[in-house]
Amino acid sequence: MGAANPEIIKRRVKIDFESAQTNPWSARGAAFENKLNVLSFLFPAGERFFINSVRNYLPRVTDPVLREQAEQFIYQEAMHTKEHTRSNLVLAADLPYGPAMDRLAKTMLAFHTRTSFKASQLAVTCAMEHFTAILADDLLRRQDEFRAAADPAFATLWLWHAVEETEHKAVCFDVYEHVFGKGFFSYLHRVVMMAMTTLVVALTMGIGFRIVARGERKKDGASSTPAPARPTLSSLMRSISGRLYFDYYRRSFHPWDHDNSDLVAQWKRNYADLGVQPTKVKQLAS
Repeated sequence: MGAANPEIIKRRVKIDFESAQTNPWSARGAAFENKLNVLSFLFPAGERFFINSVRNYLPRVTDPVLREQAEQFIYQEAMHTKEHTRSNLVLAADLPYGPAMDRLAKTMLAFHTRTSFKASQLAVTCAMEHFTAILADDLLRRQDEFRAAADPAFATLWLWHAVEETEHKAVCFDVYEHVFGKGFFSYLHRVVMMAMTTLVVALTMGIGFRIVARGERKKDGASSTPAPARPTLSSLMRSISGRLYFDYYRRSFHPWDHDNSDLVAQWKRNYADLGVQPTKVKQLAS
């Protein structure tokens, strides 16, 4: 386990989405907002998959510290599932593509669960946690800018989620190495599953963004989706550091080789009290 791990905190969170401004909730534009909304609709099914993949191996985790971290990981992911489900219920009133995203995630993950070994499910979760950690790092590096441009409820949701993804970013990886070791075949399995996961993520997001584009065309009655409202894979890729992504393929890689715990500390100083109690909503500038 990495020495830089920050504390993984169990937070009880209930955000006031009912009072939030949802359309738009970000002043950064429809494409940026739709990109995060697509992720939000995919998250609940994904996080349930992550929880189950770790829970499958809890009986084999003999290190008491790692076992506690795994249980804290499960708690945090369950809380993310709950809050994104609540936010999605509010967003769905304006975003008819939401249920299609949820079905897409459930279908793909159910197929993977039925057709793969539990070891591969854990390796996929390690890969996905690496992706979410990179995206979280990108968001937390501009957390003040993000909060200033967003409805408080959705700013709280995304920054809190990013912090907890950072806090527990090594847990699945540590469970994997604890159970399967650090030998060549364990490493090979890990990186092969990352390569396969990368292709599936690109496919899933590409399908998701096409669903958004189709919905925008129907809503506007236009023959093509207005570019400002259309999220793209290239815009998502710009949020994923190539250096951090390819670092995963090193034999000696560990998630805390990239120590960004200062970003968690910054959030704790400035925003940790937000979201525990409902926040007062401000109207976005037009």
